[in-house]
Amino acid sequence: MRMADLLLSTLLAMAVLSAAVAQGGQSPATQQAATQQPSTSAEAPRLEDAEQRLGPFQIGGRSFTVVLRKKRLPQAKELAETIVAMEIQDATGTKQYRRSFPFRVVARTFSETWAVSAGILTGTNGRGLLVSYDSYSEPSAPVEEPGAWWQVFGVVNGRFMPFSAPLYVQGTLLSHRTGSAYGTARPLGKEADALEFRLWTGNFRLIFPVRVDWAQGKLMPAQRCAKRAANGPRDVCQYNVVAQDNRSHAMTFVRLWPAADETSGKPERVVVNEDSKVEFLAAQAQVDWREGAAAGRPVSLEKPMNDSGRFGVAQNTDVWLKVRIDGKEGWIHTEEDFAAIGLPAVGQGLRGSRFPSTKGI
Repeated sequence: MRMADLLLSTLLAMAVLSAAVAQGGQSPATQQAATQQPSTSAEAPRLEDAEQRLGPFQIGGRSFTVVLRKKRLPQAKELAETIVAMEIQDATGTKQYRRSFPFRVVARTFSETWAVSAGILTGTNGRGLLVSYDSYSEPSAPVEEPGAWWQVFGVVNGRFMPFSAPLYVQGTLLSHRTGSAYGTARPLGKEADALEFRLWTGNFRLIFPVRVDWAQGKLMPAQRCAKRAANGPRDVCQYNVVAQDNRSHAMTFVRLWPAADETSGKPERVVVNEDSKVEFLAAQAQVDWREGAAAGRPVSLEKPMNDSGRFGVAQNTDVWLKVRIDGKEGWIHTEEDFAAIGLPAVGQGLRGSRFPSTKGI
């Protein structure tokens, strides 16, 4: 009988121990260690909402305000603020246009930040709103000419509207700017004005004019090109030039062609030394102009600029430069001749990569 009682007591003890293990699932030490680990929500950095208002801007007899909605990371040392939405509102607060931007926090900072600026654009024949968009991330490779998106808005037949989707430019806007106000370069007839952009060719910069048609509410290239490219269906134009002479002190020579075509005649060999007077007169190049989405609205929040257009010096185009060296004029187009007059190939504008890919597209 004692043996049976002992066996029953052992079985009961084992049952109690099994129930305790099943209910707890972990030893007390393991439970305490699990409780002390911080939760995911506790690790997430604190985000703050902020708002900035630009304007009001008087356009077409009406008042408009640009509202920038932001996210901030107070603890971050870099990439601490980003735009998450841009709205253009009229005087009643009614939304006339909106564009949203994604954000993502990685290692307690934003993986990419967006910035938006806006100002009045005033020309001889019209007045509108000029908005620029820019993105920044780390690490960011250096470029010879920074890129950004530009967009013009105006009032046409009483309706506030974008003149195009945002246009990406690997270059800089050339404008007479006073504070947040921009000025156009010159009038184009009685209904349009020209905006000028500085585009990087790989060796120097050319000036590309954009036509702002106030009557139709459109943007387009300001120049109509008279010559067809020899290796493709697109036109080539001649443009004004901005170039920086970085000549060495060594004496060398260049070949000056009569025209921007190697079949135009025999080139003249002209000596270039440190005392030579070199003038940059014009450039001939093929510039790609790509329209954005007709509606001018983003299709994807993750790629907020995938509706955008772009313009820039065409990939693999044969760029010619007209120069005057000690009174002798002609055209050059080889890398050796560019380097001889102090314009070596630099940066992302190298031949074959003039039109780099962009984020957000």
